[in-house]
Amino acid sequence: MRTSTLLSASAFSAAALFTTIGQAMTPPPPTSANLGTSVVLTGWLHVDDREMNDVVLEVEVNGTVRTAHVSGSGRFDIDLPAATSATLRFEKPGHVTKEVTVNTDNVQAGDFSAQRKRHVKLAVIMDPVRFMAGLTYAGPVGNLGFEEGGGCVAVAHTRTVEPAKRRAAMEF
Repeated sequence: MRTSTLLSASAFSAAALFTTIGQAMTPPPPTSANLGTSVVLTGWLHVDDREMNDVVLEVEVNGTVRTAHVSGSGRFDIDLPAATSATLRFEKPGHVTKEVTVNTDNVQAGDFSAQRKRHVKLAVIMDPVRFMAGLTYAGPVGNLGFEEGGGCVAVAHTRTVEPAKRRAAMEF
């Protein structure tokens, strides 16, 4: 099972409508070619029980893994430097782990070349294991990037699933 959708920047921004306060994650230093240019991701995580105390959000940028703060309401803010690739990994006990990849290579393309910060909003819904019928996601469920010619936000959703790996039997 596989579905894919591509949204424009305006449609993607209109898809997320929530408000609360969160904290920003400190990214690695940007490259000298893109000094001061970054992308701010503001997202909202949704879980059935609305309990965020046990959520772990890991952000891998240029090979360095850090943990980002998720507020009690599910909001997170991540500041990524331009010209990087990042992977956001969302984990919560009793829920299927999700990954989202972000590529900021063309963040300044087109009419966006004068902007020093771009702001992208997104939402991530965590699926309880009990609703997945023994399946897990085969890879990242979403890819965020910027179009090469114009710099518009390009979003692809992929919900390809595969059987979850079974735990090995314990021998005594």
